[in-house]
Amino acid sequence: MIPFTKISLLQLCFIISMATYAQKKNSNTKTYPYANPVIKHMYTADASPHVMPDGRVWMVTSVDHEDGGGYSTMHSYHTFSSKDMVNWTDHGEILNIYDVIGKNEEPQGEDWALWAPDMVYYEGKYYLYFPVRILYKEGGYDEKNRKTIAYTAVAVSDSPDKKFKVINPKIEGTNGIDPAVFIDDDGQKYLYYGSHMAAKLKDNMTELDGKPVTLEVDDERFMEAIWMNKKAGKYYISYHTHYDKPIDPENPDDLFRKKSRLDYGVSDNPLGPFEYKGIMNYELGVNVNDGPKYPGKNYVPWRLYQSNHGGIVEYHGEEYLFYHTSALSSWRQDDFKDAGTWTQRSVCIDKIVYDESGQIRPVQQTLSGVPPVSINQPFEINLDVKSNNIKDNTIEFKNIDLGSGYYYAGINIKGIITPTKCAIHLDQPNGELIGTFIIKKDGVSETLLRNANGKHNVYFVFDNNSSPNTKLISAKIFAGSPK
Repeated sequence: MIPFTKISLLQLCFIISMATYAQKKNSNTKTYPYANPVIKHMYTADASPHVMPDGRVWMVTSVDHEDGGGYSTMHSYHTFSSKDMVNWTDHGEILNIYDVIGKNEEPQGEDWALWAPDMVYYEGKYYLYFPVRILYKEGGYDEKNRKTIAYTAVAVSDSPDKKFKVINPKIEGTNGIDPAVFIDDDGQKYLYYGSHMAAKLKDNMTELDGKPVTLEVDDERFMEAIWMNKKAGKYYISYHTHYDKPIDPENPDDLFRKKSRLDYGVSDNPLGPFEYKGIMNYELGVNVNDGPKYPGKNYVPWRLYQSNHGGIVEYHGEEYLFYHTSALSSWRQDDFKDAGTWTQRSVCIDKIVYDESGQIRPVQQTLSGVPPVSINQPFEINLDVKSNNIKDNTIEFKNIDLGSGYYYAGINIKGIITPTKCAIHLDQPNGELIGTFIIKKDGVSETLLRNANGKHNVYFVFDNNSSPNTKLISAKIFAGSPK
């Protein structure tokens, strides 16, 4: 709390006005005039983007209430998909807080909410990881009289556009918010959550595989919103930093105020330690020069509200940052005449650019968004298994054109006696690893691919557990263009 004697009259008026805006109605019905945010008919936040087996980019988002009211009013998740990163289809609500609680009212004295989620595909199922946030009210609900409990739950569905069913209401060992799941090229799954926590996930996708670890991130400002990304063999962890508020409208770039940024670190290991590398995304509205101005100022109105949260996806040769701003609420409330409501956020997308050393250049936030992605290649490549026999646990497929990117591979196999792995390498049997099948039994197995682009010889390399009677019935590489 800032002592009253240190708050200027203008700052005090600004603080009071922010409380007023939180209850402001969305009265402007004119069409939002810019490309960012990408979802304009509702408030969306905390986007988690992934390329799914249909070749489209999907994101699951939390939902801010139409009437505001703060984080405790976040009660549902929606999914959206796009073929081109510009035009998005709303597939509706996939989970509601009452699907978790089990009845149409919260337990007396509690306040439940659904915060930032993640959704991934594995072996024919879509898994939704979400933080269950319970605020116990003690002597009346306010910031001073509450006890917060948070942990990660898991829900599953056969399709990302259908309702999800909770299959593990609490992953034992988790404590904290903002879960993110990362599947590495060797098939190992990781769950990141809370402030500095990570753990391996079992193949059942619902339990931790061993004890969680506290990540070393080389940055004392690490707060929340963990995201893991891999590029050129390096692991990039990004996160939201601790920050100071409120922002002084007379000096929003105050050098002595801690900023609400997305920072990142890099490691050779998905569990770290991570070396701090710098800023991935500045505070919201920084350097956005082509938009409306806050009355009497040289910055956009939503510059005065902060809530940074990032998700990263690679799609056909480009990487994209998904984040959120209050630009839409500023428009819908009063045509950009004021800041909007910071708990009514909306997803934006801009490109990520790396320099020659692998450093991320701070993302240029825009109102124009990203250009549409155009893809001209087959959805799938059927590999010729009849002409290629497994020799020394290896099968080779020559001159495979992976174009601008393929994101999944599948095999139909028989002769499996014990669970085995099959690694996918480029150019030679021990070349770049782009994915790994975890084969539990005869039948179909699938794997996520990373960096599968260009023309290569592709090698499937089985581990030593494979039987001499193992036989590939069929194999394909798919999700190379959207269905």
